[in-house]
Amino acid sequence: MQFDFTFIQTMWDSIPTEIQVALGRYAVALVLLVALLIITKWQHIRIGNRLIIGTVRGTIQIILMGMILVYIFNLSNIFVMFGVLTFMAIFAAHTTASNLNKIPGVFRASLPSLIVGPITVMAISVLLGVVEPVGEYVIPMGGMVIGNAMTIATLVIDRMWSNAQKQRNLIETALALGASSFQAVEETIRESIESGLLPNLNRYASLGIVSIPGLMSGMIIGGANPVVAALFQVVVFIMIFLSAVIVGLVISRIFLREMFNDRLQLTVPPTNSK
Repeated sequence: MQFDFTFIQTMWDSIPTEIQVALGRYAVALVLLVALLIITKWQHIRIGNRLIIGTVRGTIQIILMGMILVYIFNLSNIFVMFGVLTFMAIFAAHTTASNLNKIPGVFRASLPSLIVGPITVMAISVLLGVVEPVGEYVIPMGGMVIGNAMTIATLVIDRMWSNAQKQRNLIETALALGASSFQAVEETIRESIESGLLPNLNRYASLGIVSIPGLMSGMIIGGANPVVAALFQVVVFIMIFLSAVIVGLVISRIFLREMFNDRLQLTVPPTNSK
């Protein structure tokens, strides 16, 4: 029995040409993913499963988001737009908690932080007229701000927890000498925020010389004036830095409640704890 490909061909022909081309390039790009998986397995870098799951989940999510954005970009209701950003922030908090699933209280700490930081920065930017209050600008720019804030949130919590395990004696000594819980881990918080910002600071310093970042590239491909795209990119970097610092400071203080009890005793188990 031969399989009838007519239905599949009909479905394929109904897809817009630009999407067909993109799907073809996506399929070819999977060769790079295979090469990456081979290298990581060869070098015993244990990220293979996460790469596969992330690719599948990320592809589905970004396609669904792309379909939704067709309608969102035409939005003019500012409350709906910020509702979308809030949903994105909630999902970012969920992702942070999933990535740090061995650490307790991550979602409780990251949720308010990822809402306060990025949403506040986006609201101020809209009020000041920096970002035009239409979906075409608010959603993509807000997504970039939230995404980078999520990176900071993940790094701050991971550093605070791991350093508390490794430097338990130092922290307990500081507490015994009268330091507050924040003072005992203040240097860790500062270093984690600086480390999280370093990749974007490098891109910021080399902007236009070494690389053309995502937003600027997208706007140029979309037909925008390169100078306009460049200015928008600088604006986004400033928004990302402000949001990241706010998130780092807020999440660190909230997460202290998971690391210390009411009597300022460190509750983080040592590294050899089962």
